[in-house]
Amino acid sequence: MLSDQDFQAVRDYLSGTAGLVFDDSRRPGLTSVINERLTVSGASSVPAYLALLQMPKGADERQHLIDAVTVQETYFFRNPPQMEALRRKVLPELLRRTVGRERPLTIWSAGCSTGEEPYTLAMLLLELSPMLGVGSRTTILATDVSAEALAAAKRGVYSGRTLDTAPATLRDRWFEPTSGGGLAVKDEVRRLVHFQSHNLVHDQPPFTPGEVDLIVCRNVTIYFARDTTRALIGQFHRVLAEGGYLLLGHSETLWQVSEAFTLVPVGDAFVYRRSPVSRAPLSARLPRAVRAAQAARVRAAAAPRPRRVPAPVAPSLEAARLALVQGRYDDAASIAAALVEGEPLSAEAYVVLGHALSTLGRDGDAVEPLRKAVYLDPTAGHAHFMLAGSLARLGQNGQAAVSYRAAARSLEGVDRDALAAFLDGREVEELVDLCRRLADISVETDLGEDRLASGGRGA
Repeated sequence: MLSDQDFQAVRDYLSGTAGLVFDDSRRPGLTSVINERLTVSGASSVPAYLALLQMPKGADERQHLIDAVTVQETYFFRNPPQMEALRRKVLPELLRRTVGRERPLTIWSAGCSTGEEPYTLAMLLLELSPMLGVGSRTTILATDVSAEALAAAKRGVYSGRTLDTAPATLRDRWFEPTSGGGLAVKDEVRRLVHFQSHNLVHDQPPFTPGEVDLIVCRNVTIYFARDTTRALIGQFHRVLAEGGYLLLGHSETLWQVSEAFTLVPVGDAFVYRRSPVSRAPLSARLPRAVRAAQAARVRAAAAPRPRRVPAPVAPSLEAARLALVQGRYDDAASIAAALVEGEPLSAEAYVVLGHALSTLGRDGDAVEPLRKAVYLDPTAGHAHFMLAGSLARLGQNGQAAVSYRAAARSLEGVDRDALAAFLDGREVEELVDLCRRLADISVETDLGEDRLASGGRGA
């Protein structure tokens, strides 16, 4: 196992290089990867290995590391509710918009992994265009940070369970058998898809403002810290055309991330549409007491400060909440951790601790305090909501569905001030409705993964 110091050093490198966040729940997997890379590279220690990565000759090894730590398992026609949303609503609408327009229908598959997602989009378009009587020029740009994944995507040959969720009729129509026993994507599909290496965190978007009609970025932001995700969503907003769509993974939402999109329910799924008018800035909707605290912080920062050593301040729930509001998530987590050590039965202290840790991208660490919070106070709907989100991002969809339903049942009884940080000026009913939808989606995803694990075929 990596030492605490080595684990933190590797975490910091991956966060700074690719925006990837690794909490303690991913420590064993990261340890295995680093041990393998130390052996292959010949580096004598983690510090020596990180030094190698910084050198010009370390470029290939940097790519090998990124390939090893990014999850590349995906499937054709993954997540049936989203496929239905694309088939019945999103793609038909976008195809009709292209009639008489010079610019082609443009789709960005961001974080495309080994290619199943962009090829699925191409197959859907090839099925829909004749039905709608719309002959449209289409460009699908598929990008990923992993060179290994992109190489597999360009080969376009697949076998095993990655094909299990593709309907048999579409497998027969859009794939052809290979001599090696796999199935190759047909040229008609390939012609719509172009692959490109791209780092979502550090590279500029490969499109100009307003050039994209649909962005599909599923199960990518679950590895990013909140600030990284917020910056990425801002880039997506800039390149999307007015009324363009953004599709995220089942456990990913823009709640408390961006106000520039409208949530659009489509059957059992939901998509985000670029709004013509953004909602009011977050600061304009915060409770008066919070805005006053922020104004006081600005005034204090501008005022000259006497040079003195501050007296120790006892941790308090108010201090932890204020740090959370001000975006000082590390401070909020530290204060809340000290609080629960002294007051192990304080449900709200566990809530603040879990909130801070999940916002830092440390979902594995956030689960325990949030579970303690709902044990101590089963009516704490905001704790159920955050616990559900962390469980979903960790891939524990069945448990996430239970927590989302518990949140939906109990949110309306939570004090409005305690919910202020989660509502962002919306009504409680909106959050309750979102929880119900996320619960249904989590159940569907869990059932689909169970079918795959048992060897059954998806819908």
